[in-house]
Amino acid sequence: MRPMDPLERLAHLDVPPVPEAASLRAGVRRKLNPRLLALHVLEFAVGATVWTIIQLAAALAAAFHYTLTGRWPDGRKTGPHDPPS
Repeated sequence: MRPMDPLERLAHLDVPPVPEAASLRAGVRRKLNPRLLALHVLEFAVGATVWTIIQLAAALAAAFHYTLTGRWPDGRKTGPHDPPS
């Protein structure tokens, strides 16, 4: 009769030996590093694109508001060097 508990089934499996450190490092460099680089580039490109679109939309909305009303929107954030209102 086969054990039904997954841990008992795992106890009977043979575990492969640990690879040598040099081959493990080489495998990581060959397989993982290009994937990590591609992921970082993709995250930066997508994140930068979304941030740029949001900033452009805010600037265009403020310019459109100024064109229609003749004054800038009141929601401007003040920086540390701006004079107090």
